[in-house]
Amino acid sequence: MSWRKKGLEQAATLPVAIKHGIGISALFPEIEPDFEGVAEYHVDASKGLEIYTWSEACTQEEVVPILEGLLGSSFFPVPKDAFRAKGNALFASGLLVYVQPNMAEDGTFLTERLTLDTNVPKSSSSDIVVVIVKAGAKCELVLNNAGGDFGSVHSRTLVVVTEQDAVARITQRDSVALGAMVMHDSRGVVAGNAKVIWRELFVDDVLVSSVTHNLLIGSSASVKVLQGLVARGHAAFDVDVSAEHVADDTHSQIFTAGTAQDVSTILYRGLVGMREGVHKVVGAQEAKFLTLTPGAKIDAIPSLDIASNDVTCAHKLSLSHVREGDLFYPKLRGLSDDESRALHMEAHFAHVFGGEENVDIMEIIAEVHHLQKDLVDKSTS
Repeated sequence: MSWRKKGLEQAATLPVAIKHGIGISALFPEIEPDFEGVAEYHVDASKGLEIYTWSEACTQEEVVPILEGLLGSSFFPVPKDAFRAKGNALFASGLLVYVQPNMAEDGTFLTERLTLDTNVPKSSSSDIVVVIVKAGAKCELVLNNAGGDFGSVHSRTLVVVTEQDAVARITQRDSVALGAMVMHDSRGVVAGNAKVIWRELFVDDVLVSSVTHNLLIGSSASVKVLQGLVARGHAAFDVDVSAEHVADDTHSQIFTAGTAQDVSTILYRGLVGMREGVHKVVGAQEAKFLTLTPGAKIDAIPSLDIASNDVTCAHKLSLSHVREGDLFYPKLRGLSDDESRALHMEAHFAHVFGGEENVDIMEIIAEVHHLQKDLVDKSTS
């Protein structure tokens, strides 16, 4: 309770409106949510996982000190605005997931799997998910948010803490109701020789405010963030992604691809930070966006914060629209305008979600663009 009280006191001191660049306003709820709703969960997990509800975790003698230490440490997300701080403090439900290393008969480590489907209530709600991946363990986490209603807000705090040699792959996807809003506050803590991969997909006419921050705290730690943004209708996506290198020989990659159409908006901020005194550090971020209609708007702010010399870091940014030249070669081979455009969209996102391990994401993106084509066909018939 003291931690919650401290969080609420902090919320009262934080801004409810933040601007970036020249008058670029971040996305926040229009009406302050009370976060009194409770989300419902459906969990599908492999047998090697230990999963506790938040109330169960608070009764485990060996777990309580870990949670107390985590909530009061720099590993826990630090909110920059009043809404996110209030959501962090007032969560009504949550899960704690322990991932232990399990070995197959051939001596290889098994990958534990968890799919968490969250049914967001029609009122405002808040929850917390803490994942602790023990040394040498591997896990695959899929987090899906659905439900809600026009004007509802769901705030999620997600903390993934890895120990030495651990591997975590996290997929986040929102498919909430039209006009609903989801606020993510995610933190990855990557220990020595550990690896964390984020796959984030935000699609359709919804409101998303997402912060994904990674701390690389151990030598040879690595993180990769893959993001797909498909905004349409009156959607608004506010995406803040970063990797902070605090140890030697660490590696980060941030890749984002997005499209905006109708009157949707995307605000993207990317940051790679390297603290003073770190050595042999490599970081990269690349973002590619396409505006598909005149009414859509995209603002992108990539940043580097480099305080050390023995590092390699780069960033790329592309803001464009679909040009006739982009469709020339597909049309030359007999494809129609719609088919050529769909192929171009696929290539745009495949640059980020390439390989067999990302086929599921590419199938969703392809389905969305197919639905968009159907809507165009209906409107012209």
